[in-house]
Amino acid sequence: MAENFDSVPTVTIIGAGPCGCAFAADLASRGKSVMLYAHPDHRGGTDMIEKNDGWLNAAGEISGKFQIKTTSDLYIAIRHSPFIVTTVPSYGQDTILTLLSQFDLKNHTLIINVGNFFYLSARSKINAHAILETDISPYATRIQGDTVFVKGCKKTLSIWAEPPNTTQVERLDPQAELGLRHKVEMIFSQKLVWCQNLLEVGLNNVNPVVHCPAALMNAGWIEATKGDFYFYAQGMSPAVSRVTEKVDKERLAISHAYGLEITPITTYMNQNYNNDREYTDYHDFASGSVVHNKTKSSPTSLNHRYLLEDVLYGLVPWYELGVKCGLASPTIRALIEMAAVVSGFDYFEHGRTLKSAGLGDATKEQVLHALGGPVDKTPSSHAPLPESPIGNKMELHTPLQTARVGA
Repeated sequence: MAENFDSVPTVTIIGAGPCGCAFAADLASRGKSVMLYAHPDHRGGTDMIEKNDGWLNAAGEISGKFQIKTTSDLYIAIRHSPFIVTTVPSYGQDTILTLLSQFDLKNHTLIINVGNFFYLSARSKINAHAILETDISPYATRIQGDTVFVKGCKKTLSIWAEPPNTTQVERLDPQAELGLRHKVEMIFSQKLVWCQNLLEVGLNNVNPVVHCPAALMNAGWIEATKGDFYFYAQGMSPAVSRVTEKVDKERLAISHAYGLEITPITTYMNQNYNNDREYTDYHDFASGSVVHNKTKSSPTSLNHRYLLEDVLYGLVPWYELGVKCGLASPTIRALIEMAAVVSGFDYFEHGRTLKSAGLGDATKEQVLHALGGPVDKTPSSHAPLPESPIGNKMELHTPLQTARVGA
């Protein structure tokens, strides 16, 4: 009887874009009660669900019609479940962090998907029971009309956990850690690979490797066609793929300098998708992957998360981590500078830099220590914010609206 008990019957998802909707469908397909939160200014798929009387249509690797609760009141979303998964792009994480910091989350587990070193910003601002980061989205997915289309589901995800409101001794308690891992593993349909530190999970994210060279080297095609071409089969030509592989070699060199062994990009693609064969190099994968060529998937403009997220929160911290080890990472730097010229936006200034995390003057060893876990605790770290409408006590908050539940 105990084996069938679901210790995680409810999950809240923050972010109602393609990944959030795919995650909601996946969880609901496994019998969990899901609430999907969307910021009032970024409603995403919640409008689609509410117009369908609370039902989410899914097709592809996850197929069916699923009842999903929706809300734009974060209080209601937090009350729904002690397990919160955020799926907002990295450039929306600061907004979510500001909102979450108004609540007492000491009994909540917060899973950031995709993390991109989110913990460095969050560790002193929210008092969650645990903060976890994944390396990448579990799904290759798009919203098409009134349906979330899941092109593919990854087989594995890298993940890392650090509870910021416990002492190091408590954090390393084997039973507590095993209990947390067991519950988190019930949320994901993928096999979870537990990383030894934040650095490892951050460098495991392959999105900057895949997206940035192809988006920048196809800038003309993107602007001329508004993305009307197959991003993988057509956009990742042999020349583009060579740049992709060079970026990946620099990522691996940075990882190795910190004592980590990271999976190369082509090996990763072979391991994580149900391909009909094993690909020999990156161009072979990009041109031949059935999963990635089911839809065109190209950015419709250069103001796209493939650059805004993957350069700012991927390439920039990678480059700075390499500099700490004496690595020039010339291809990564060239892409950052090219993105700045193309957009007129200073990615080094506005990215998730080591300086913004308080590590600008840190040595390599100090960076590794900071990204490995120990948290500086002070009694005032999680004091209620003066402007909080709830005084950091959820019981005193009056809901702004009622959650929408399908009939």
